[in-house]
Amino acid sequence: MFNILGMMDNHAERLVACYEGDTCTVDTCLVTDSSQPYETGIQSTHYNDNKWIIVEQYDDRESAQAGHDRWVKKMTTGSPATLTDVSTCEIAEFAKILGVDVNQTVENTAKEVDRPDKETKTSEST
Repeated sequence: MFNILGMMDNHAERLVACYEGDTCTVDTCLVTDSSQPYETGIQSTHYNDNKWIIVEQYDDRESAQAGHDRWVKKMTTGSPATLTDVSTCEIAEFAKILGVDVNQTVENTAKEVDRPDKETKTSEST
């Protein structure tokens, strides 16, 4: 349990792609603590007090890259009204046993729709 420890200090090795805009980060990488090996997380000033939200999981690297590209487009052409955390990480599953549901839908708290006009960093591993 808690395979999250195996992911510490090696994000660059596990990275599929990362987009960092003015108000959000979309990060897709290989994980060891979930039911599927890849996931996309979003961190945004407009959702969940800028805490990470796992928005999609994938079975392979190609699906992860395609999903990452969809989420970057979605977040840069108008932020969705809500995001739903779909994490199945071991800690989330343990929390459910304790009666805490960490998979929640969070609302966009921005007063206007976020449309970042530039990308500040994109990393892709080959």
